[in-house]
Amino acid sequence: MPDTTPRVVCLGEGLVALVAATAGPLETCRTFHRSLAGAEWNTAIALASAGIRTAVVSRVGDDGFGRFLTAELRAHGVDHRAVEVDPVAPTGLYVKELSPRADGAVEGTMHYYRAGSAAAALSPASLESPVAVDLLAAAALVHTSGITPALSPSARAAQESLVAAPRPARLVSFDLNWRPALWRGREDEGRALLTDLAHRADIVFCTRPDAEAVFGTSAPDDLRTLFPEPRYLVVTDPSGAVAFDGAERAASDALDVPVVETIGAGDAFAAGFLAGVLTGLTLHGSLARAHRIATRAIASTRDHVD
Repeated sequence: MPDTTPRVVCLGEGLVALVAATAGPLETCRTFHRSLAGAEWNTAIALASAGIRTAVVSRVGDDGFGRFLTAELRAHGVDHRAVEVDPVAPTGLYVKELSPRADGAVEGTMHYYRAGSAAAALSPASLESPVAVDLLAAAALVHTSGITPALSPSARAAQESLVAAPRPARLVSFDLNWRPALWRGREDEGRALLTDLAHRADIVFCTRPDAEAVFGTSAPDDLRTLFPEPRYLVVTDPSGAVAFDGAERAASDALDVPVVETIGAGDAFAAGFLAGVLTGLTLHGSLARAHRIATRAIASTRDHVD
């Protein structure tokens, strides 16, 4: 029988996104489209679309939005057995406001309603259920981001437990995903924590703006000097990416395709690169796969690929 064990486990928050049906201020928008969101969940769906067996460890509320999110994971072929259902706390959500751009695309602005959510109660116990233990034991790679430790002290402890666990044959992937609003009033603490996580990961993704905000530089070669420990370091901007595999360096341009809206493109890009690494592609090949999958995320106002 074929092996159906997930090769990747993504730890992080799932959200329901309510996306405005038309561009304009929220006070004039009467219709919203519901979809799945959350950085690690977007990455999980994109990995599954690339043929990589993937699971999510997370928490949702015992409500219609939580059931919608787990149904979406099932529909996209992502293992959701380690998504806990909280009987009290609600599923988090955000509203995406769209503004027209001069080039015909739209700009998304996110308004979050996640305080006290089920996902904020992620903790080391979330990694200790029999299903989660089995998934993590078999995983070739675990993926998380800088959003998770900002949600709550218990979520931070869960991520720390995941990164600190012995991993003789398992890679840790970390997407910086700097969210200043989540660190308001404790920005220095956030920068120090995310810098430490980047030093300890095997694969690190960051955009140039996020790198500048957290690490004080956005130059790829300077970032490689700052972070020699990760085997892979990937630095992106709208024009393309620079990636390192040890001392090897590769650069690639973004594909010239129509853009509808860009939120979620970084998650899809990370998934494409990880899929390349897991299937043995070269550094250039992994970048090419990342760009191809990212183009699918910018083709709609949803955050994830279909």
